[in-house]
Amino acid sequence: MAASSSVDKVTIDRAKILGKGNFGIVFEGAWCYLKVAVKRIPLENAASSKREESALQKFNHENVIKLFHVEENDDFKIFVLEFCDASLEKLFLKENDPKKYRGPMPPETEVLLQLAKGLEYIHQKELVHRDIKPQNVLIWVNPNSNQVLMKWADFGFSKRVNERGTYTMSAVKGTYDYFAPEILKHLDEASSTGNEVQKRGTVKSDVFAEGLVFGYFIVEVIIWWKWLVS
Repeated sequence: MAASSSVDKVTIDRAKILGKGNFGIVFEGAWCYLKVAVKRIPLENAASSKREESALQKFNHENVIKLFHVEENDDFKIFVLEFCDASLEKLFLKENDPKKYRGPMPPETEVLLQLAKGLEYIHQKELVHRDIKPQNVLIWVNPNSNQVLMKWADFGFSKRVNERGTYTMSAVKGTYDYFAPEILKHLDEASSTGNEVQKRGTVKSDVFAEGLVFGYFIVEVIIWWKWLVS
């Protein structure tokens, strides 16, 4: 196997942390002359990294984060991902917050349409995301044209579904505030009996959580406009 050149080498700027996911940390980095996001996952989280890698390799859609490269060392699995400017919740931080996103955005209806198209594509690839929330919506800006795309990210909890869009739900994964009613019911039943009962989950729980993200976005936009005109 040919030795890799300095062009191919992944470099990480440890001073620039873009985010912390369920199992790893995302840094700003460089690869093949590109500014990229580098997700570093400890090898003890091998199951999560395997799920995420398998999912990302299936995707080729403008509203889903792109995976460029994967490598591994003695300590970490490393994903080289498309660089995005911010996650959705950073759009609504206070004006004096240095982490606030102040860049361009599409019209509100276009934001929702892009997210709907992205999630539909994920489900068409026979996968359920299982952690739909604003933090997992990324804002990508084309540096040449200022085109803005919304992208789904963080597939560490993703799982394959069958042709009916269902999957074995032996344990609940995700973020509590964005759980669908059937997931909350499953949690309640498990806590009352003291046992995890194996049930079938569906992609509908993703759709419900996406509706909550839509509601979050619309409400925050209304609050922002009221502040702007006051």
